[in-house]
Amino acid sequence: MKTISTALFLFLGYACFAQSQRQIENQMAFAKFYGYVRYFYPGDDAAKLDWDKFAIYGAQQVDRCKTDEELKENLNAMAKVLMPGVSIVPGSEKIVFPANLKPKNLNGYQEITWQHLGVGLLNDKRSLYQSARTNRKTVFKNKFTGFGNLSTLLPAKDIKGKNFVLSGRGKVLSDDGQGQFWVRVDRENGQMGFFENMDSRPIKSKTWQNFEIKGIINEDAKQLLLGAFLVNRGKFAIDDLILKVDGKEIYHRDFEDETVGSEPKTISGSTGRSSVENAKYVFSVNTEQQNKFAEVASPAIIESESLEIKPFQRHAKFGEYVEKPISKNLKIFVPIVLYGTQNQTFPLTDSVKVNKQLSAINSISADKLTVNNLYLRIGNITNTWNIFQHFYPYFDVAKTNWTADLEKSLTESYQSNSDVEYANILKKMTAKLKDGHISVWYTGNKNQYYPPFAWDWIENKLVIKSVMDSTLKLKKGDIVEKINGQDARKYFQNIYEHISAATPGYLNHRAKTESLIGEKDSPFNIVLANGQQISTSRKIHSSSYNADASKQEAIKSLGNDITYISISNAKMKKIDESIELLKSSKAIICDLRGYPTDNTGLIEYLMVSDDTSSKWMQIPQIIYPDQEKLITYQNERWPLKAKSLSLKCQNIFPD
Repeated sequence: MKTISTALFLFLGYACFAQSQRQIENQMAFAKFYGYVRYFYPGDDAAKLDWDKFAIYGAQQVDRCKTDEELKENLNAMAKVLMPGVSIVPGSEKIVFPANLKPKNLNGYQEITWQHLGVGLLNDKRSLYQSARTNRKTVFKNKFTGFGNLSTLLPAKDIKGKNFVLSGRGKVLSDDGQGQFWVRVDRENGQMGFFENMDSRPIKSKTWQNFEIKGIINEDAKQLLLGAFLVNRGKFAIDDLILKVDGKEIYHRDFEDETVGSEPKTISGSTGRSSVENAKYVFSVNTEQQNKFAEVASPAIIESESLEIKPFQRHAKFGEYVEKPISKNLKIFVPIVLYGTQNQTFPLTDSVKVNKQLSAINSISADKLTVNNLYLRIGNITNTWNIFQHFYPYFDVAKTNWTADLEKSLTESYQSNSDVEYANILKKMTAKLKDGHISVWYTGNKNQYYPPFAWDWIENKLVIKSVMDSTLKLKKGDIVEKINGQDARKYFQNIYEHISAATPGYLNHRAKTESLIGEKDSPFNIVLANGQQISTSRKIHSSSYNADASKQEAIKSLGNDITYISISNAKMKKIDESIELLKSSKAIICDLRGYPTDNTGLIEYLMVSDDTSSKWMQIPQIIYPDQEKLITYQNERWPLKAKSLSLKCQNIFPD
């Protein structure tokens, strides 16, 4: 199995632009230029670039070029200072490898070139996938993620079914990070009730901001939890937390009786999760202008570390280069091996000019990093396209024209006029790759609410599977014909175009929920097969919806000695507990829709002997662009051992 997984992040804001065919051709040329130099040019100065910002910078530089000559000059200007040896020339020009790329005396020099084991997007030294330059250390930045949470638990005995308002104020005390307040109701049946965590309206201001969360406490509530948390890095201050139920104040924390410098005693602190082992958030009481407040601060961690890694033995040799067309009339020359001392690759560069250009690119301000910026939209497309162009191993399966997909996505990026539209452009683009590992999401996404029912396609009919609102004249088994005025099949066809999935089963699995999600309180209307019209709205938050929606049973008997297992729901403990049922089964149907949980051991029950394969997974070893020339593979094992008890029955794995 060859795998590649990517997550794509967007920012809020929007604007719409017209574009010419010349601009699209310019952006396509830059996109190809970008991929060749980012992943295959080995120079030290280029390695100092913030490549995400370079994608934005370059898109802006080429956007208004009116001729091939002007485009050539712009691209060469970008390469000249940071990428000596790279050149853009007319497509008909014969290229001779430049003699000035080789030092006169090779003493103290080593060959520097890229090696890609898969592609090292995660910047994580623990990852199987790594990108590194030979004879150079790789800088691993500890990109800390997590949240530090302050919370209080209140019994719901006397407040069930009542209206509540949680209010307070907060501010960030740092240049990064964001704070959010939250309320959650836990119901008697173990499921989640009301939930709100300000995901779509986080607090990022350095001045005190007031907030409110309003809702109704579920009739079967067991307890109510409330609090505030810091997301990722930084410091977040909270004060004046007040909970009112039916207008009566039942909870108030202003921290005035707390001790400055100590952990608050009137509210509990905990680290929800952290990406760095043993890195814990700090909870304390602070003060300013004689006002006390609670503070959450992220832990101090080592920002980065440099390690020399060697993904594999094979590498390019000095004198090898890339010569590729980037437009109808232009091509690029990129040396993929340079000589370098311990301190600098050759040819030597002008440090003043290098620092000036790096500063112009790497210091692009945060206010430019929004979807309102046309060049961020184009840069995102450029970045995404190149990851797959050079490293995606399944184009033989996807059978898409990836260059045509680039052109279409660039054109639509000029025309998009909202964050939702732009997210959909990336979704449609990556859906062409038919890979369930790919998903697209963005900060501030308001589409997180569901109507109070669940559905699925059964025997080519869209069937209601569960209803979560007793006032709705809808029942399990009802067949849906129309959705918001559109034929159900046509409605789903649009949903399918935005989902990357390798199999019809997984496509439908994702579509059955993505077809329902939208903004809070947005209307949702359906027409049943009997002509009945049902009008409702999206009012259940995504964090609560999965708990309320009808879940597929993990393991059950279908009769006639046939047993069903949901691979996405059946944990190994449940499988072990059901072993007698499985032993007596003549056939076991394993439902592969969704994503497997921790149930690898099921495979070991089905094996009659230990696995000896050395090629469960193959990771491409890439040193040339466009997945051309020789690609070798690193083989990875998954050493499973057959259990003494073997389930000797017919096994069916439908997707």
